[in-house]
Order: sequence, then C-alpha cells, then structure tokens
Amino acid sequence: MKNIKLEKILTILIIIAICLISFVGIFVMEQGRMKSILPEYSLGMNLTGARVAKFKVSEKTNEIIYNAEGNVVTDGKNEDGSLKEGFTKENKPVNSEEVLNETNYQMAKIIMEKRLKDMGISEYNVKLNSNTGEIVAEIPENEQTDEAIASLTYVGKFEIKDSETNEILIDNKDVKHASAVYGSTQTGTTVFLKIEFNQEGTKKLEEMTKTYISTTDEEGNAVTKNISIEIDGDSMIKTYFGETISNGILQLSIGNVVTSNEELSTYIEQAARIASLIDNGIMKVQYELQENNYISAPIEKETIQAIVITIFAVLVIGFAYWIVRYHINGILAIISYLGLMATVLLVIRYANVTIALETIVSIISIMVANYAVLQYALNRFKKGKENKKEIIKQTYQHYASILCPLLIAGVVTTFFRWLPISSIGMVLFWGIAILAIYNYITMKILFDVQEVEK
Repeated sequence: MKNIKLEKILTILIIIAICLISFVGIFVMEQGRMKSILPEYSLGMNLTGARVAKFKVSEKTNEIIYNAEGNVVTDGKNEDGSLKEGFTKENKPVNSEEVLNETNYQMAKIIMEKRLKDMGISEYNVKLNSNTGEIVAEIPENEQTDEAIASLTYVGKFEIKDSETNEILIDNKDVKHASAVYGSTQTGTTVFLKIEFNQEGTKKLEEMTKTYISTTDEEGNAVTKNISIEIDGDSMIKTYFGETISNGILQLSIGNVVTSNEELSTYIEQAARIASLIDNGIMKVQYELQENNYISAPIEKETIQAIVITIFAVLVIGFAYWIVRYHINGILAIISYLGLMATVLLVIRYANVTIALETIVSIISIMVANYAVLQYALNRFKKGKENKKEIIKQTYQHYASILCPLLIAGVVTTFFRWLPISSIGMVLFWGIAILAIYNYITMKILFDVQEVEK
C-alpha cells in the first residue's frame, strides 16, 4: 500500500514538473540576463505575419579595364580616377543576353527554394514570372528573415584563389557537400564550415595544401603563400596551410570559440548560410532585391487571445464538473490532463513542428479527445463494477474507433507539401500517440475505483 502511494506521489510530482517546464520554461543566467533554454515555437506566416521580397533580374554593369595589349587588369587607373595611357574600359552587364531565358530563371527559383530549406525555413512560397524572370519570395517574419532574404541575392560562386595572382584553384564543380558542424574543446565550442570535395577536388586540395604553406627563405625569413576563399568575389578568409590535407575535407572555423548557447546558435546559422550557398549550385542569372515588405498576419492577436480565453473558460467549467462529481479522481484527472497537454507542447517544440493557424484545429481535437477518454474512464471508476485493469481495457476499446482514424489521418497528412495540412497531421500524430501511451500509464497509477473493487 505504501509503495502504491509513493508511486502515485512521484507520478504527480513528475507531471507537475513537466507542466512547469512546458508552460513556464527553464531559464539560466547567460551574459547577465535570464534566458530560456527551451526551443521557441516555430510559428507559421498566418500567425507571425510574412515578409514578401521581390527580386528582379539585375541590370547592373561591371567596369572592365583593358591594358594596351587587350588584357583585363585591376590597376588601370591613375590616382585621380582617370585611365592610364593606352588603357580602355567597358561597362559589361552582369547578366548577358545569353543567360536571360526561362530555363535559367527556373533554375534560380529552385536554388532559392533549396537555400531557404537548408536554412531551416519550413514554410515559404517562391513564385516566378517566367517572362521577366522576376521572383517573389514569401517567408515567415522572425529573427532569421533578413539574413534569409539577403542570401537569396547571392549567385553562389565559390572559389579558392591564389591571393597574389587570383588564379582559381578550386571552385563549385569540385565540391561534393558543404555543411555547418561544431566541436567542443576545453576552452569552449568552435563552429566550422565543413567542405567535402569530390574525387577531382580532393586531388586539387591535396596539391594546394602542399603548395600554399609557410616556409623560410635563405635568410631565415618567413615566407607564406596564401589562398583566398571567396563567395561571389567577396573574400571570406585568407590563409595558408600547416599540413597536407589528403582526405578531401576542409574545415574552416567560423567566429571565435563560443561559451554561450546564443553565440553558438548565431555562428551555426552563419556557417549554415554559407554552406547553403556553396551546396546548391550557381545561379546563372544575378538578381537584386527590388522590394521588401512586411505583411501582417490575417488574424489579429486579439482574436487569438479571445480563442485562448474561450478554451480556458471551457476547461475551467469541465474541470469544475470533474471535481464536483468525481472528487479525488477528478482532481487527479485534471493533473493528468494538464500533464498530457504540457507533454504534447514540449514535443511540438523539440520536433520543430511549424504551428499554423489551422493547427489549432488539431490541438483542439486532441484536447477534446483527451477529455472524452478521461470522462469515460472516470465514470467507470465511479461505478466501481469493474477492476482497474478492466476499466482501462474497456476505455481503450470504446475510443479505438475514434483514436485510430485520427492517428492514421495524422500520419497521412504529415506528408502533404502544403504546410497548414502537414502541420495539422504532425500535431495529430504526436498528440494521439502520446495520448494513448500517457493515459494508460496515468490511469493505471493515479485513479482508484471508488466503490468495491472486484
């Protein structure tokens, strides 16, 4: 008997702890302020609002300077900005007539979608005007939005060059895969941009790491031969190698050693953006941002608050009924009910389920289903005509015809490409699966038959 009471007390304490974690959070002191270590909810565009960015085919030109022999040079101007004697210049469009076609526009759209996906943006809408090449991207409004939009304007040309001669040593065609990784040391955590090369790239990398090293001349002075790693002509890093790399993997540290979760997250996102640019190919058409507008969510916060208050009021009435009718079992049922919702919300956080406005339907469905299951069980526990094992069995048999179709519907709709439907499916799947397991455990431990148990 004592063991049963202890088991019940421990279960209640665990449920209360889960509720506190889910509804309140876990906070730690970081850089002088309290910060939650729980993942934030991923909210869809119809809850947070959206950013609509319009990209047009760039009409910019590059100034090309030629010397007297007709070779391209970078130092063809005098100090006053005039051309040197015998030098000529040409303003060349960044997009030649040959690249301005529907095929390249479609390719640019696909690359933009891949970049958004790689950056963890689960909800996006990218549209293409195949005649003009104009692309419109709609993504959720959050802290990541500005960086995401900026990444869509890059061509994605990755090059490793000789720092002095600008000779291209390695480029995109030599890359197999790029990713963001991190590793822990005694002093903290370092984030790396990991670039894996294909067979040809591996050979080039090995040869390059043998050549671009630090040596000493005859007089004992250090001589270094550097390479420049560039994206779209912008140098990310200039460096040399301390050892030969023969495994075809180049790891570049991003930022400094970090000691906080916030810094770690920032550097990982930065490395992931660069990896996405390298990994998804080169856009043959160069784009520039034309418009960048915020569109508010279709439903106002006051409306959402009204929905939440209504649900809360209905729950209070339902909970009051349980207490009046079922007494101790009613109170335990309330604790169990809140614990289930807290567990479901935690899973939604960690599974990174994007919550759209339509997702409220599945959350309410789980809440109603859970209330119905507990209500049915409480009635049978009150009657006391069956033992605990039989009551649980009968409860599950009674609601199997409802819960199983909901679970199947959740599995099927999870694979829909339209986010509102897939979001409903994921929440339904996790909610019903947790409901089935969780309620079996809590009913078995917490509830008691209120009359004579057979």
